[in-house]
Amino acid sequence: MTKRFMQIWGWPIILALLTTFGLLAALLGIGLWHWLSWVALSVPIGVIGHYWSKPGNK
Repeated sequence: MTKRFMQIWGWPIILALLTTFGLLAALLGIGLWHWLSWVALSVPIGVIGHYWSKPGNK
């Protein structure tokens, strides 16, 4: 059951954690933290763009 759970929810959990980290880093940090927030928030957007650009998803 655990393997099946991680196969289904593994990547969405990782993307949610990255988004949460990026938002908190942008709100609470300065300097390097702002750059880390940009990187962390760009990953989910890149994943969305990748899947939207596939021909079978329209």
